[in-house]
Amino acid sequence: MASSSYYYNLYRKKKNEVDDYEDNIRDLRRILNHLNYDLYDEIWDVNFEYEDLTHDLKKGVRHNSYFTSQANTHLNKKEKNVSQDYDLSRTQDGLEDEISRLNQLLTQAIANRDYYYSKYKEKQAEERAEFLRNLFGGG
Repeated sequence: MASSSYYYNLYRKKKNEVDDYEDNIRDLRRILNHLNYDLYDEIWDVNFEYEDLTHDLKKGVRHNSYFTSQANTHLNKKEKNVSQDYDLSRTQDGLEDEISRLNQLLTQAIANRDYYYSKYKEKQAEERAEFLRNLFGGG
């Protein structure tokens, strides 16, 4: 028969596992938020500057149609949003998949942690009752 300390050790192991999953999920969410929001703002800023520079260049050389058409083609080369960039989009999907996988593992680890804690409390009560029976000559 397993003792309460056996279940307490399992509980502590699962508690540490839960903490690790929560830390990993928090780190991945921070990275994903940076990718989705901070990088988006930076891309927007770069594109705004790019458009501004192109506009100034076209204004500076108004009567040269070749230069104007070349300046217009550069507007098509602006930075893409995260969802439009193949590699960044794959990274975003990978992060979301990993967060989902870790959430599933976290849910299972929490269930196991709670189960082992309840078994620990149950065994602790049994051991206490047995100790009292032995102490007072009941068994």
